[in-house]
Order: sequence, then structure tokens, then C-alpha cells
Amino acid sequence: MEALMNRGVHLSPTLFEVGDWVKFRRRITTPTYGWQGARHKSVGFVQNVVDRDNLIVSFCSGDGNARVLVNEVVKVIPLDRGQHVKLRADVKEPRFGWRGQSRDSIGTVLCVDDDGILRVGFPGASRGWKADPAEMERVEEFKVGDWVRIRPTLTTAKHGLGSVTPGSIGIVYCIRPDSSLLLDLSYLPNPWHCEPEEVEPVSPFRIGDRVCVKRSVAEPRYAWGGETHHSVGRISEIETDGLLIIEIPNRPIPWQADPSDMEKLEDFKVGDWVRVKASVPSPKYGWEDITRSSIGIIHSLEDDGDIGIAFCFRSKPFCCSVTDVEKVPPFELGQEVHVMPSVSQPRLGWSNETPATVGKIVRIDMDGALNVRVSGRHSLWKLSPGDAERLSGFEVGDWVRSKPSLGTRPSYDWNTIGKENLAVVHSIQDTGYLELACCFRKGKWSTHFSDVEKVPSYKVGQHVRFRAGLVEPRWGWRGTQSDSRGIITSVHADGEVRVAFFGLPGMWRGDPADLEIEPMFGVGEWVQLRENASCWKSIGPGSVGVVQGIGYEADEWDGSTLVAFCGEQERWVGPTSHLEKVDRLVIGQKVRVKLSVKQPRFGWSGHSHTSVGTIAAIDADGKLRIYTPVGSKTWMLDPSEVELIEEQELCIGDWVRVRPSISVPTHHWGEVTHSSIGVVHRMENGDLWVAFCFMERLWLCKACEMDRVRPFKVGDKVRIREGLVTPRWGWGMETHASKGQVVGVDANGKLRIKFQWREGRPWVGDPADIVLDDSFGITSTS
Repeated sequence: MEALMNRGVHLSPTLFEVGDWVKFRRRITTPTYGWQGARHKSVGFVQNVVDRDNLIVSFCSGDGNARVLVNEVVKVIPLDRGQHVKLRADVKEPRFGWRGQSRDSIGTVLCVDDDGILRVGFPGASRGWKADPAEMERVEEFKVGDWVRIRPTLTTAKHGLGSVTPGSIGIVYCIRPDSSLLLDLSYLPNPWHCEPEEVEPVSPFRIGDRVCVKRSVAEPRYAWGGETHHSVGRISEIETDGLLIIEIPNRPIPWQADPSDMEKLEDFKVGDWVRVKASVPSPKYGWEDITRSSIGIIHSLEDDGDIGIAFCFRSKPFCCSVTDVEKVPPFELGQEVHVMPSVSQPRLGWSNETPATVGKIVRIDMDGALNVRVSGRHSLWKLSPGDAERLSGFEVGDWVRSKPSLGTRPSYDWNTIGKENLAVVHSIQDTGYLELACCFRKGKWSTHFSDVEKVPSYKVGQHVRFRAGLVEPRWGWRGTQSDSRGIITSVHADGEVRVAFFGLPGMWRGDPADLEIEPMFGVGEWVQLRENASCWKSIGPGSVGVVQGIGYEADEWDGSTLVAFCGEQERWVGPTSHLEKVDRLVIGQKVRVKLSVKQPRFGWSGHSHTSVGTIAAIDADGKLRIYTPVGSKTWMLDPSEVELIEEQELCIGDWVRVRPSISVPTHHWGEVTHSSIGVVHRMENGDLWVAFCFMERLWLCKACEMDRVRPFKVGDKVRIREGLVTPRWGWGMETHASKGQVVGVDANGKLRIKFQWREGRPWVGDPADIVLDDSFGITSTS
């Protein structure tokens, strides 16, 4: 102010009106009429303007009305009903207490009482929380450049709607001192003034995004210009007001679109699980035998946006536009499933099963067919994924906690017990909800199984210690200390544990969330020394041994473990943290010496790196006694010196070709030759159904007739095979000298290759006609 006056700038005095929010100026140390029950940061409300110099102000933190001078106070921006607020960072203890809220809690102003006290609503709270306005601040949700949507449910706006359409998408142009926003909208000449509560954040559009017009938009704001809902384009430019400039294949000039008319397409790839969107009245080429509930797997992607989807009840892929479908969570091996209650007749039949049948997925075909193992049944039950419903996978007695990835989304009941706390499944409802019990909460509560995750349960006999950083256990320390260790002696159905702490009489009652399991290994477990462990005698990092026991000092475990390593008479004693578990070798397994081992500890005994032996016996310290056809005496090896030899069976999705030794396959050649490369789509009882890119139907053969080959992958550098007379679908503009990169791989092995110096669509080829280009440093492992 003084600087302005020195420059000859004189401001008009502030005019106060009844209802204005005010607070004392920072420079005021002692008001003329005293503090009158107020504080330096207290917020008050003008009750009366006495004269040009005096005001009557009601401070909600004071007693009655206070008299202040006009030059002692400044106006503050008021908080209004509906605004989002939170506690100021410099407030240590709220005037009216916490009442279950935390410093990060965000609430909504419900009303402002006559005395200026705020009533703030929080999720899960039954009534408004009292708050001093001096302790609250408006939440800064947005910043300049953020993409936002005007709430579709908005009927009125504080500053007026004007010609704005609710649901429109714009970009924050400016944030005013009172936290209100100015938005740039593509169809308005000037920014629109609004409150933060009147808009919501949206995912921004970015250059390079693939987009299409929403199905809910009958007529876009900017004319169609020959395009349709199936037109797929890529954003090439974004104006400052959000207007999208879109490049569409085979269109001579770019297309303009309002962002609220458009939706981003998911980044689809071959292998994604999809279904038709609920918003699509009909797919691009019609429904055929597909329904909205049908779930399939993408097998091919075309540049123009068309895709081929495999459904397990169809012999041919279903063709539609990428704009017609959406991703669904894939089914996974090990999941428990049953037929959805709404399905009266499954697509693939009941196969002697019933609606009550529950099974576990053990194999998934390339067309999405689920092969389900049902208890007591020899053969697998085939189920269409569109007919199947995943079960929760939880059982009564499972221990759970809120998923960390959910953020603030879990139910209000989780907020009352805390995200880090543990609960136990008490019952499982048919609707997918779990009834949970917690050791410090009376009664049970429900939550959906998708909101929680399993955690290892606490068991009797486990060694425990207090969680790092714990300030105080739920029911106090009661004779224990932060470094105390104990053993669990009982576990209640609600998760409450009783612990016997060393040196403490009686059983200690505790909340399992306050404890953590002390890492321990059981006697007989196989372990190896971690990289951070120091050498001991002939033992070093990577050495494998067998646990013999744990170390004690007096009557208390000292945190050490005793391990027997073969070749050493003494047992290793050291911190448990220096050990990690390894898979145990068993009698009958085939092994050979690792190439990195130059000289085995107990010698070669006439063998070499190429020698393969069978484990005939294992000593208590892990020493292996190996049987080989060569040599009369037993070959002894250290377990850390060997690697397991496992013959991998063919799996669905493997790339294969007929073995050279097969002259005529069991089910004959058909169009297939020794050079043909295909992909395993189904398998059952030793039979394989293989997809070849040049055949419409799957080719049947025996698993023993096929060899696995290296699959081609997106990014591979390739060239056309030497000696090839004519590629399956012609040369096009290519020659044997052409070099390219794989940009797409269909589920039947068909390759899409971008050759150097070529524009336009990728070249389509048979994998049998293509080889990896050695000049790029890539070699085949087939």
C-alpha cells in the first residue's frame, strides 16, 4: 500500500457491508478495543456498520459482538453452501474436535449457522460436523490446464449457465482469487465462469489418441462430413480451447470435433477379452449369433479399425468394428466358476452338470472356451466365458484387508476401522458380498469381495514382533516394548490373538494389525544364502543348505537360524534375514551340473557338464547322490551346483510345426507341410487343434507329432526366407532384399510387417515365409 502511495496511486477505502466475512490484519498486535475473545486468525461477520470507522463484528470464537476499527480488519472470501473444504494444515487440534475425521478428510459445507459456525458433511457421517471457519480452507481441486466436464446433472450455476451445455468438456483457463474457475470451451468465444463444485475432472485427450464419436451422440456439434460412429481417427492436434483435430484414414482433410462428443478407444491388442458395448445398438456388420453377454478374444486387428473376434461357439471369427467392443477382465487359471443364474442353457451344453456345479479353470482355449475341473469328474467341463460367473474365491475363515489400489473407494465401514486393519470372513453371501468380523468392532459388516484381498492368516506357534513404526498397540503396551518378541498361543474367530511374550507372565491380548510375523524357517526347509551374506568357511552367497533349528539366548530366540551345508562338519549360525527359501529337490528328479560351475565340490567322478543323472538319495545336509548309467560309483553333488531338467509339454498358445521325423501325421496332412507354422488353440487327451493362417478351420494332430518353435513378436526384425519362390499372398513390392519389422501378429500366426521405405498398409505374410534378420542381432530359438 505504501509503495503504491509513494508512486501516487491512491486506492479507495474498503466499504464494508452487513454479512461480510472479516479477520484482523496481520500487522495488528493489539486491537484498539482489545481482542474481545477473538484470536488473530479468527473469522468474524459484520453485524452492523456503526460509522465510517467502526464496525460491530461477531466472531464465532468469541463471546458476543465485538467492536473493531475499519482499518484493523480485512475482508475474506466467504465459504458457501456446497463448497468442498478441508482442515487447514497449520491447525493442530480442531476447536470442536475430530469426531472420527482425519486431517485429509474432505467435506462439503452444508450450511453456515447464524453465529458463523460451519456445518460440514463427510462421507459416512450421520450429521454435520461443526467447524470454525478460521480452521477450514477450500479444497484446490484443479489447476490451469486441467481437463474438466461440466457436471451432466447441473441445472443451475452460481454465475449462470448462459449457452453452456451440461456435460460439455473444457480446459481450465484461469483460477480466480476466490477459487472459482474460468473454462475454455470449444464452442464459446469467451471463457465461462463457474465454481469448482460445478465441474468434475476427466481424463485428458492427448495427441496420438485413437477416438470415435460416442454412440449416445446422434449429431456431433461439428458436422459428420461423411463419417459415422464406426469411423476411427487419431488426434493430430488439440486447440487451446480443447477442439480436437482428427486424422481419419482415407479422408483428404482432418476432421474437427468437440471433445464432449468423442471417446477414447482402448488400446486393443490380439489376445484381449472383449464383448459388445451396452451402448451399441448393433455391431458394424450385424449380430449374427452373438449376443450382448457373449465374451470372446481378439484374434486380428485391421488398420481401418475392423477386428476379428474368436468365440468358442463359432467356427469362424466374428468381424466388427473396434468401436463396437469393450475390454472385460480375462478369466484366469485357478479361478472357481459356475454357470450364471440367468443362463438356462449354456452355449456349450451342460455336459451332465447342473446350475449348482462349481469347478476350477485348469485350461483356457485360444477361443476363450473354459476347461473346468469339477470335483469327482474325470473329464473336463467346457464352458463358454459368456455363461460363466467367477466366484469370490474366498472361504469362511480367510483373513482379508482393503485393497490398497482402491484409495478412498471402499465402503464407509472400512473407513471406520482403517485400511490397514485386518478382518476375518464370517460368511459368504450369494450376491458376492462377504460378512466380516473384526476383533475390536462389535457385530459384523458386509463388503464386496472385489474390494478386499486375502492376507496370510496368523497361526498358533508363529513368532511375532510389533509392527515397525507402531506408536501404541490398540489396547496399550501392558508390559511389552517395541522390540518385544513372542509366540502366538491362540487365535480367535474374529482375528484377536493371544501372545506369550518372553519374560512376560500370562497371555497378552492383541490386535493382529499391530503385529508382524517374524521371518522364520522350519526344520527341514531348504534355504540359500542371500547376496548380502558374507562368506563362511567354504560357504558363500548362493550356497544351499537345510535348516536344523533356531538359536536361543537363555529362553528367548535371538533371531538366528542353524543351517547344515554339505561339506561342512559345523552348522552355520547367522541372522535369518541372510537366508531365503528355495525349492527342495526330491528323489527321482533329473539334474545336471550348471555351466557356471567349473569344478564341482566333490569332483566330476568321470562325468561332465553334458552328463544327466537322477537323484537317488539326499542326505540331511542336502548332499545329492546321483545315479548315472556311466560310472560304477555314486556321483555326489552339492545342491547349489545343479540345475533341474524339466521337459516342457506343449501348451495352448505355443507356436508349432510338424516334426521332421513324421512322414504322415495321424490325421493326415491336408494343406499343412513340414514348413508350416501354426498356433495351438485347443488340446485334449494328447490331441492338438492348431490354427494356420491359411486355413479357416483348426487342424487336428497329435501332440507327439509337433515341435515347439520360437513365436514371432511385435518388434521383431525380419526378412523373406531365402529360396522362397512366391510368398503365400504374393510379393507385392517386396524382394528377397527387403527388410522390415513385425507390427502385428494375429492369433493364427499371420504376420503384418512394415518394410523399410514403404508407405501404406503393412505387408501380410505367412510365418513360414519369414525369418528373423540376423543382421539385426536376432537369432531364432526354434
